[in-house]
Amino acid sequence: MIVGSIARRYAKALFDLAVEQGKVEAWSQSLAALQEAVGASPELNDVLVNPIYTREQRRAVGGKLAAALRLDPEPSHLLFLLGDRNRLAYLGAVVDVFRELADRQLGRLRARVVSAVPLETTAAQAIADKLAHATRAQVILDRAVDPALLGGVVAQVGSFTYDGSVRAQLEELRRALKQ
Repeated sequence: MIVGSIARRYAKALFDLAVEQGKVEAWSQSLAALQEAVGASPELNDVLVNPIYTREQRRAVGGKLAAALRLDPEPSHLLFLLGDRNRLAYLGAVVDVFRELADRQLGRLRARVVSAVPLETTAAQAIADKLAHATRAQVILDRAVDPALLGGVVAQVGSFTYDGSVRAQLEELRRALKQ
């Protein structure tokens, strides 16, 4: 719970600044790129969060990362601020909260879609369009693959789950045959 409140405080402050400067979408994308870069490299993550490295070393690495990602000054300052306060471990949570605030502001919803095999772009777009029509909001898909589904898809938007997987259909058929 403490992580959530700390992350919310940093994210809200940065979000308010983004709204003030009209850069909500740009910073949301920058922060997502930052989160992806840190998440993709265990070594980079270690340098940023491990107290064995000095503040100066972490700032140098953070500065190079911010420059490589071409971050605006404010998201870069967030990186430095979290580092200076030994809270870089909260970066992922801060980015998630910022993204949630940005999505709400921009009228977007995120949907998690799990399929048995990777979805083709046209199929993913068709699913996004159907979900957008049902929710009356722009839908951004987070796609995942789970071979255990056998076929079909499972889509989750908020607390609503649509299970169109072959596994669920077989389970429903099994229950019907038992009756």
